[in-house]
Amino acid sequence: MPPPYTLESVISQTTFWDNDHKREQIEELVEQAKLANPKLHKFMQHLSNTVKNESGKPIAYNRGPLKTRERIAAKCGITNWDDPKTDKTAGVKTPLEVKDIARATIVFSTIAQMFAFRDYIYTTPEYQALKGKQNKAVKDLWGLGIQDQYKDVKFFLQVEIEFSTKVNNKPTGKKTIPHIVELQLNVGQMAWGKTYGHAFYNLSRLARLDGEEKFVWDDPKCVITVPADITGKVANKLRTAITHCRSLAEGDKKILLAANILSKMLSNKFKLPSSKECESLPSAKHYDYKNRKHPLVIRCGKYNWKKEESQDSGPAQAWAIACLASFIWSNFTKSQNKPGITGTAASFHAK
Repeated sequence: MPPPYTLESVISQTTFWDNDHKREQIEELVEQAKLANPKLHKFMQHLSNTVKNESGKPIAYNRGPLKTRERIAAKCGITNWDDPKTDKTAGVKTPLEVKDIARATIVFSTIAQMFAFRDYIYTTPEYQALKGKQNKAVKDLWGLGIQDQYKDVKFFLQVEIEFSTKVNNKPTGKKTIPHIVELQLNVGQMAWGKTYGHAFYNLSRLARLDGEEKFVWDDPKCVITVPADITGKVANKLRTAITHCRSLAEGDKKILLAANILSKMLSNKFKLPSSKECESLPSAKHYDYKNRKHPLVIRCGKYNWKKEESQDSGPAQAWAIACLASFIWSNFTKSQNKPGITGTAASFHAK
């Protein structure tokens, strides 16, 4: 059996294929994740029975679906599985860097519960196995004190699996290897806000500034480019988010202006199916925006909202995206720390 390949000194998956065999690595990692998923489930069962809710009952968790081969491949620059010539090489991950193939989420009713869970996870062998690596085993946006935007706590955890691989299509027996899984901790209000705030996040993450993924709404060098094949999906989410922002605005002129700017963008830049097209679509799709033929491009720049300058310009649209994103999260980060932590982890949180 060849030695396993990994990224030295950083948190990484493990495969028996080298980095010149991306597709083989991906196929193997998907099989590993199938074995790691029950281990993650067992880990979660132990945690949810240790840290309980206000009523003394186990905290429920959700096991997410395994990330598909196609989704992993897209992250690794493989857009056409059958044609390696189309693979991208710059600015993409290697399969060893994809660490959320098996994943789970817990949504808490209070921040106090979430912090207790977080603090207890710090003591577990699954976390301790990774904490000394160069890249972080936990991304705690709550601990950073970030305000007015989406925040959660994400852990990478290491579980051991018995994995059987093949060399020249011949089984070589089982070997114990590590596999990395992801656990996300969230609170109810933030999870609710995510439904709407992600519409703006999805746009901001497509921004590029000096070749990097970075959104600075008033910098004219910053450009948001939404690929044509996802514009319909982005527009549908944006419409829902805008409606929700209006319902929360309570007459706030700034928020209503931002909502109007993005509503005009939807009206001017996107189309709904025609009556004829609706005849071949299920009724649920009659009001879904269609994908554009060309990417949507928003060029950022300075915008004076107090003067209500041109509402059809890129700078106005970029300002509105930033404004409503901040507004959404300011309404969903006002959770209160509430009592009601029981179980072993209470003592960790008390510290």
